[in-house]
Amino acid sequence: MLRLLIALCLALPAAAQDYPSRPVRVVVALAPGGNADINARVVAQALSTSLGQAFVVENRPAAGGTVAVETVGRAAPDGYTLLVGALGSHDLNIGLYPQAPVNPLTGLDHITIISESAMVAAVHPSLGVRSLAEFRALLRERPGVVTFGSSGNGTTGHIAAALLLHELGVTAQHVPYRGSAAAFTDLSAGRIGFQVDTISFIAESIRAGYVRGLVTGGRLRGPQIPDVPTGAEAGLPGFVATTWTPVSAPPGTPPAILELLSARVAAALAEGPARERLLGLGNTIPTGMTPARTRAFIEAEAVKWLPIIRATGATLD
Repeated sequence: MLRLLIALCLALPAAAQDYPSRPVRVVVALAPGGNADINARVVAQALSTSLGQAFVVENRPAAGGTVAVETVGRAAPDGYTLLVGALGSHDLNIGLYPQAPVNPLTGLDHITIISESAMVAAVHPSLGVRSLAEFRALLRERPGVVTFGSSGNGTTGHIAAALLLHELGVTAQHVPYRGSAAAFTDLSAGRIGFQVDTISFIAESIRAGYVRGLVTGGRLRGPQIPDVPTGAEAGLPGFVATTWTPVSAPPGTPPAILELLSARVAAALAEGPARERLLGLGNTIPTGMTPARTRAFIEAEAVKWLPIIRATGATLD
């Protein structure tokens, strides 16, 4: 597999073989410390090693990632500005920010999907609930009182939590933060009641007992937290929520550069430390994510999630 990927890279046009000749800027649509940021830094290091130029990560988490999308969407289409985002920046924002300057579906070229990660709902032990049924009962007794944190308005954690509440038929108060790590600081201190975030971000804290995992949005239990049931197992089959980490570029970027980057990311994740790092955090790594397949995947996810935004009534408030 690895030899095939290297052969594909060598067969690319000369224009791509000369790339990169200077450092590449990697704009991350989310704050440091979260799943997308970790993915970006792992892949940036692998690309720096593979291509012999620095891939420099820059976090731009403002406005749910729309600032990062606009920054990259308006950059020169030469392969020297890339975007790493998530479900929120690339699909959810289409429903939440309909007037955004750059539409991530039509205003970006897409390169690959680094990984996919199940969303997990975790509560502070002070809530006194040990199951999804007890959690539902508590929120029914205290409608709109229990608080939950996310990495910001319109982010995947916000909308996944809105989906969970919608499926449970209960309400809670949203508290947006500038990143998952900031939200979790308050969750672990008991200042908010719960958080829905990626398994890669929150599994270690569940194992350590800082928070209690209630349900995973994956279709299977995560091996890192085998005691946390899926939505179907917990009696909530409508709660299926995963996020993913796309790599994108300004529209009009030469296809040879898109193909080169896609192939080099795939090679880095086929084996070795980058793959082990992401798998160890609970991510899964898709295969065959060419630029064309990546675009088709992101478009299909939009078809799935935009009706969910409407059904949950999720807003930026």
